[in-house]
Amino acid sequence: MNYRHIYHAGNFADVAKHVGLAYCLDALKRKESPFFALDTHAGRGFYDLQAPEAQKTGEAQRGVQRLIETAFGEPALAAYFAAVGARRGKRLSRYPGSPGLIASSLRPQDRAGFAESMPAEARAAQRELTSAGRIRVVADDGYALLKASLPPAERRGLVLIDPPYESLEEFKTLTQAFADAYRRWPTGIYLLWYPIRSAMQRGMVHERFEALRIPKMLYADLAVHPDDAGLGLAGSGLLIVNPPFGADLHLRHAYQAIHRHLAAPEAGYVDVARLTPER
Repeated sequence: MNYRHIYHAGNFADVAKHVGLAYCLDALKRKESPFFALDTHAGRGFYDLQAPEAQKTGEAQRGVQRLIETAFGEPALAAYFAAVGARRGKRLSRYPGSPGLIASSLRPQDRAGFAESMPAEARAAQRELTSAGRIRVVADDGYALLKASLPPAERRGLVLIDPPYESLEEFKTLTQAFADAYRRWPTGIYLLWYPIRSAMQRGMVHERFEALRIPKMLYADLAVHPDDAGLGLAGSGLLIVNPPFGADLHLRHAYQAIHRHLAAPEAGYVDVARLTPER
């Protein structure tokens, strides 16, 4: 595994993913009862946007930093900006990965587990994550932690599965692990991230998720480049199972705002819809 998220932290795909994650975390906190959150591919927790790796790609500058400069007044992005600690007119020096967002959202009664297969990244998460709730970071395979952790004692919560997709078999592994997890905990909120590289690949992803015949699936796809131009990552998608009330409308408005400010001229799209209905 050679993937290092520092090169991509704060890019448009991170923004899209974290908009959905922040909404689901806020929804869980509407009730006082405790919840459990699990991140299977956690990374290091926080990323230095001034680091040479981040500066080399410039992806944060074209992503979250541009949104702070041009879209801070967008109501649909207000909760996201608050979650990542953005301030009007100020550049972000550090960007919170999913573990940072989850840990900062926990209340004393809540709990979270994070898996990261790269030991150095796991150690960084252990050092940097602080939370009012209880957290556990393991340097291990995320799918193994997923299998060991569900169903949680809290009976409420979410699972984020966000692999780097370095292997051609990754999507197959993800869908199998998710299907098994859902059988054991069908009431949890699941967020599954996937890249969009072409229209054909996007359609295949939707078809394979739909074939699982699991109800209450919402997909939210955002492309900022033409998805058949061969540019690599044209967009990103987020599948949410058991989405909280209002997620459809919130993601549609938030993604439309992101698209307006980040997409190439007359390129890309926003598509938010139910993949499967309620049973």
